[in-house]
Amino acid sequence: MVRVWAAAGGLALVATTCTYVAMGPAGATQGQGQGQEPGKAGGEPIPTLYLKQELPHPSATPPSSPDGTVIASRFTVTDRAGTKVGGAFETCAKEIVGGDAVTAYCSGIIEVEGKGKVAFQASRAVSGDPKDDHALVTGVVTGGTGAYDGADGEMDLTPPASANGTWTAEFR
Repeated sequence: MVRVWAAAGGLALVATTCTYVAMGPAGATQGQGQGQEPGKAGGEPIPTLYLKQELPHPSATPPSSPDGTVIASRFTVTDRAGTKVGGAFETCAKEIVGGDAVTAYCSGIIEVEGKGKVAFQASRAVSGDPKDDHALVTGVVTGGTGAYDGADGEMDLTPPASANGTWTAEFR
């Protein structure tokens, strides 16, 4: 049994726990050692998916924090043909240093109806420069269910060209 003391607050405990789960012992959480390739689960590759943020809806999405440090978002998920195949939910927390956001830490779940779910975590620098909002983000696939059980590897997220556009999620 491992005990983690949260001397710096609850966030440190959560971050430590999530890091252990995401990066835990090889073979314990990512399906490694079972003949699987990164970006695959049960031998089935995770397809490229497209995520379009849904308009905020009070009953569907928790409100963001008033200071903008925590953001919750819902997405409609489509395939290459543009057919709706599921949905996604993501929460992000911004690290504040000297009153400025410097890093955004995000985690989420992408569900492909009839197939399963893929869990991910990602982070990126927040500079305040609008050009940085269109930079590629590489995240870690932390697991999956159904056809994606034991999923691991990386997920590249390409931001949309416009504020209401579609994110592209590619798995490897």
